[in-house]
Amino acid sequence: MRLIGFTHGCTFKIMDVYSKENIELFTKCGCTAIEVNCHSVEEVEKLPRILQFVKYFEYVSVHFPCNLRYKDDVATHTILDKVVEYYKLINAKLAVIHPDLVDDWSVFDKYTDVNWAIENMDDRKTSFKTVLELENFFEDHPSWSFVLDVGHCNANDKTMQLAKDFIGSLGNKIKEIHMSGYEVFHEPLHRTGQKEIIESCKELNVPIIIESTFEDIDGTEGVEKELEYIVKNLGK
Repeated sequence: MRLIGFTHGCTFKIMDVYSKENIELFTKCGCTAIEVNCHSVEEVEKLPRILQFVKYFEYVSVHFPCNLRYKDDVATHTILDKVVEYYKLINAKLAVIHPDLVDDWSVFDKYTDVNWAIENMDDRKTSFKTVLELENFFEDHPSWSFVLDVGHCNANDKTMQLAKDFIGSLGNKIKEIHMSGYEVFHEPLHRTGQKEIIESCKELNVPIIIESTFEDIDGTEGVEKELEYIVKNLGK
């Protein structure tokens, strides 16, 4: 059965994402995967609060901070050391970085036992959005993996041909899928009805991490509703 679950921070608008109750939302609806989304540097110190709850998922990945420029300085090395230590404690399988934030790729080189991955960027960014850009990256960094964000593909190409092109060119590099609706920014798919986003990657047998963001109008029940909608439209 396909591994599927949520980024643990998807409920940040409605509850404390570093609580036991938040993680239980995912386990109770049958999720087998989770991504710990350490969205900011400030959140790094909160990671131990959910260590005991996330390490027993069948598949776990870690998303590194998005408010840091990764370069050869003290700030970068400090954060990398701390989050990599956590990555190992929870037996994570993948470490995800936004590539547009990296100024010096060599800062990752010493962490040889970490499976590093980048994801394709959305329409707000100026780089790492096209197949050619990612092909060039993986030619220079062959040990890195690829997280295909199909919501980001939709932001750049409503026909979803971009997702198909990524799969056709870099399918062997794809180790995880990020999925959400994308009318403005990471809306739940059960609300947007964008089945084409789900269908674009249904043949890829890699873990799916749902990044839809839930609001008061969704409530906590929106988590289960979103999972059911996605699984139904995956068709397996």
